[in-house]
Amino acid sequence: MSAPPASPSHPPRRPWLTRLTAVAILAVAVAVAGYWLTHRPQAPKRAPAERPVPQVEVMKVEHRAEAPVLNAHGRVLAARETTLSTSISGRLEAFAPQVEPGRRVAKGQWLARLERTDYELALREAEAALASAESDLASEQGEQIRAAAEYKTFGRDLPPARRALVLREPQLKAAKAAVETARAQRDRAQADLARTEVTAPFDAVIQEKLVGEGAGLGAYADILSLVGIERFWVRLNLPQEALSWLDTHSADGQGSRVALHSPAWPQGQIREGEVWSVLPSLEENGLMTQVMVAVNDPLALDQEGTPALRLGDLLEARLYPARTRQLIRLPVSALRGNRQVWLLDESDHLRMRDVELAHRGDEVALIEAGLADGERVILGNLANAEAGMALKARESDSDIADSSGSGPDAGKAPPGQEDKA
Repeated sequence: MSAPPASPSHPPRRPWLTRLTAVAILAVAVAVAGYWLTHRPQAPKRAPAERPVPQVEVMKVEHRAEAPVLNAHGRVLAARETTLSTSISGRLEAFAPQVEPGRRVAKGQWLARLERTDYELALREAEAALASAESDLASEQGEQIRAAAEYKTFGRDLPPARRALVLREPQLKAAKAAVETARAQRDRAQADLARTEVTAPFDAVIQEKLVGEGAGLGAYADILSLVGIERFWVRLNLPQEALSWLDTHSADGQGSRVALHSPAWPQGQIREGEVWSVLPSLEENGLMTQVMVAVNDPLALDQEGTPALRLGDLLEARLYPARTRQLIRLPVSALRGNRQVWLLDESDHLRMRDVELAHRGDEVALIEAGLADGERVILGNLANAEAGMALKARESDSDIADSSGSGPDAGKAPPGQEDKA
């Protein structure tokens, strides 16, 4: 059986031609890609940028007469305070009309009075007894005159003991002693009568009434509490090293000036005080020295518009020493750690230097040693600081305010207070 004849509508296939076409296309694509990779445009290469030199603010330093302004807090205490009591017993008849808590009383002014009747009678009795004793003395003196005349007519000398008896010398001594006793009793009665009136021992303000009118009182019974108005103390706590800057009234005749302020007072109002003395004991924790500051007229009785001090109030104090030393003043921000500063040397490279502090306040530091006049201290912060790194200087155009902790005028009173110092 023979095969069927081929169909004229389906020509014979050529697979090799298809493969050849695919290879050609692939080759062209590879050639184009290679050409593009080797002939693509290149960006021009730039030279590496130079690292910028940091710019820092510097301050040229010099030694000047400096003193720190010391800050402290303290309590207000009474300089004179007493509890007034009676010297005798009796019924409290009355207080003076102005004896009320908070009222001012003058030295010698009567404040309270006890009943006087018993003491007036006692004085009258003492005066009568004195008159009787003086009468007896006069009689005895007459008797002695008579005895002396008789002894003279007797015409004989007697032993001293017998002669004294004849001349009535013992009787005369007894009469004189009786007069002295009566006079002392009279004086005591007068003093007791005067003690029925209780007076103020000094200029004061009434703090408290301790009894009421009509109360029966024994001797030395407390009746009034008084506070002196001439002066108050403000007891400050200061570091012991701060004492080297301060003058005291007790040791130097004139103490360092102190400006006192209370948060309760109007803004800008202060009171002036003077460093008076240093207590021998440390404060309770044993770390701070106690300094006493005197404030005259503390209740502002003679200073209109001036705030008054109140016992127990907590005050802020700024002490202005008059003593100065040749020191270098820097802002605290210039210190690196506790005792190091950064300098910019003559070749504009960073140098690190240890310094010795004379005082460090909240905003200002006083340098004792470690810096020379004309050296440049770096003020600002610097990231990744290294000794020897190059820097660019920018001179500081600001000064450190004296109010921040020191200055050549540190020993002077605050502005506007010179006339009150």
